[in-house]
Amino acid sequence: MNINKILIAFLFLFLSFLSPVTAEDIKDLPDEELPAINPFLGGAGVGSTTGESLSSDGITQSGGLSLKNFKLNGVIIGESKKFAIFSFPDGRTVKYEEDTILSNNLMILDIFSDRVYIKINDVEHSLDLNNNLLKTEG
Repeated sequence: MNINKILIAFLFLFLSFLSPVTAEDIKDLPDEELPAINPFLGGAGVGSTTGESLSSDGITQSGGLSLKNFKLNGVIIGESKKFAIFSFPDGRTVKYEEDTILSNNLMILDIFSDRVYIKINDVEHSLDLNNNLLKTEG
């Protein structure tokens, strides 16, 4: 029994000296880049339900979700569901399906691979991946 303990202790000491980590090894680690958006910022730059929203003629009005703080990042198209991915200035991202009501006067109608159709104050608009908002007829 004593011999087994001595052998295990010897093996442990041998393995610990085999690959030591020194302070020089830690200094050689590359510096990590900081994120472009501060994740600890909170909701400071996000429009609230009492913020401004873009109306059909491009003028902002009070009440509703703010489109000027929304940015369309991309779309996900599956067999049965389609999602639009939006981001806020503070780095948060949200995904919405088709026929989703975001506020009293803002609704996502259709999602395609290159654009999203939304309804603002009963007027249909097209929002492409470059975040150009165009009024559509139909």
